[in-house]
Amino acid sequence: MFEYGNSRFKEVDSDDLRRQIFRLRYEVYSLEFGFENPSDFPNKLETDEYDDHSVHFVSINEYDEVIGTVRMILDSEKGFPVEHASEITGFKAKPAPKHITEVSRLAVSKTMRRRPEDGIHGVESYIPQPQGGVSDVPNKNNPGVEKRQKPVIIMGLYKTVYQKCKELGISHMYIITEDKLFHALCKFGFVFTQVGPSVEYHGKRTPYATSWHAIEKHMHEHHPDLLNFLTFGLDKRHLPDFLN
Repeated sequence: MFEYGNSRFKEVDSDDLRRQIFRLRYEVYSLEFGFENPSDFPNKLETDEYDDHSVHFVSINEYDEVIGTVRMILDSEKGFPVEHASEITGFKAKPAPKHITEVSRLAVSKTMRRRPEDGIHGVESYIPQPQGGVSDVPNKNNPGVEKRQKPVIIMGLYKTVYQKCKELGISHMYIITEDKLFHALCKFGFVFTQVGPSVEYHGKRTPYATSWHAIEKHMHEHHPDLLNFLTFGLDKRHLPDFLN
């Protein structure tokens, strides 16, 4: 567990926390944005067949409320959702499946997305208009108010994923996502390569892959502060070679 901003980040380690993150996913994906049919989840917990093959992470605020979650899907007989959704053709030097994870079901509580421009992940404040954001648009109503600098919840959750991957020997990562989240992740050093054609699912979704080595190298060269954040608290055995 670690703290970042006013939040704590940790691996989900109890049935109660599992229920809370599934409830948050239900509120975001079913009730708020309509990506899933609420009637499919009479218990108000959004789950699927990959949850039992995943490691789940949570962000908790200072009031002990769950405000964010993400999961990393591990290799299993079910495969990875992205490989069923799109034809993966551009994943060069693809390792064995046991060294791959798919990161998905990122959900951020609407209490943390209170600005008018905030979409499902609340990243619009960090990217410019051509990428679907508003970071280059003056705040006419509050010209003296600074725009947010970093998506704290997403950065914290991705740090938990990174450190768990290093612990498990997972070297590569899939995502399939909207353009806005892709651009926001890239802005903060999480570089990806498109590995298949975009698909339509509640808007355009594109499959990407990357290696942690590529992210570490990119951050080392362009965002050393972010690499320090990512690796802080990591067992020295798992640090990138250039940091040892």
